[in-house]
Amino acid sequence: MIHFNKEKLDLEKLVCFLHIPKSGGKTMWNILAAQEEEILVWHGKHFKKLKKQPVFFTMLRDPVERVISTFYYIKSYERDPLHEQVKDMSFEEFLTYMKADGIGNKQYHKRDIRSIRYRTVNLATRYLSGGDPEGLKKANAHLKKYFKEVGLTERFSESLFFIKKYFGWHDIKIEHLNITQNRPKAQDIPPHIIKEIKRLNNNDIALYKQARKKFEARLSNLDEQQKIELQEWKRKAGV
Repeated sequence: MIHFNKEKLDLEKLVCFLHIPKSGGKTMWNILAAQEEEILVWHGKHFKKLKKQPVFFTMLRDPVERVISTFYYIKSYERDPLHEQVKDMSFEEFLTYMKADGIGNKQYHKRDIRSIRYRTVNLATRYLSGGDPEGLKKANAHLKKYFKEVGLTERFSESLFFIKKYFGWHDIKIEHLNITQNRPKAQDIPPHIIKEIKRLNNNDIALYKQARKKFEARLSNLDEQQKIELQEWKRKAGV
């Protein structure tokens, strides 16, 4: 059972999934909703310290992939608040709003075209730091102290393997939801656009590289029995 954006439940142990947009969150919601445990899901809500601190976990996604996915999601999803303004927009035009430094660190109304920057630039750093897209040091400190599991969207099944073992969840089947359809791959996007996305997401790239390095090391350190267990679980989960 999941509870959206609550900050406390009358439970001995609080577990909270901090959902960073376009990082596999909807798929995770579906998995969490099937668990017997009561779980907090913070959606559109930044990390914050509480009197009774939850055990946090999250998923990080390659920042370039996340931005590309966000652009094509807005273009294709009619219910997105920015759809009408973005549906005929080129990536170059979209990028001008990402680059607009004058917009600053402000959350405009969801239908305000200026909210593009808020939704795309150093988004993971913003969520993990508590609201500051430049708060890389604080984001790293929060990850280290409060997040027991940090998965990668690109390694979703392996991430879920570690997450389910930590929390003791069972009978999990992966059904990928909210996937942006008909979007090009990163290698098909003009190089100068990719370069600019990377420049604008320098903090998120640093976060992601560090998390990926730790994750790959963790996979490499699995013993033979654990590797067999992982492969068996992926088979049962339908991956």
